[in-house]
Amino acid sequence: MAKTLVGAPEPQEPRRPQPTDPHAERTVLGAILTHPAVSAHFATILAVGDFAESAHQDLFSAAVAVRDRGQRTAPDAVIEELCRRDSPLGAETVHSVTSHAPVEAVALYYAAIVRDLAALRRKPSSATPEGMAPMPLRGFLVDEDD
Repeated sequence: MAKTLVGAPEPQEPRRPQPTDPHAERTVLGAILTHPAVSAHFATILAVGDFAESAHQDLFSAAVAVRDRGQRTAPDAVIEELCRRDSPLGAETVHSVTSHAPVEAVALYYAAIVRDLAALRRKPSSATPEGMAPMPLRGFLVDEDD
């Protein structure tokens, strides 16, 4: 005699939002554009995909391209690179990001936040939270006659 589970699995929980910190991303980008000394360091510890917002990814990519050509990552050079790439980002976006520039010492703290949140976004989520037992299915067993 076989047993069959009749019923449905637990309803899906709503998808949790991805961990992001737009303020930290803007702060890091502002530091790159105003403090050229940190741009080389940030280019080694951060990647384009570490930024959650696509505009921030484009801006970081343009700043790294400017730095890789040996130029200073000044706002004007990054704006020129964005125009060369036909990016929808304009001078207003770049200048608004530079207004979020912290002192150099604090910029590393925000870069660590961006990097750590990116690692959390890349981490696969399991079906059950860590440390919790799997949830049982709703339903009941039915005896089947063979």
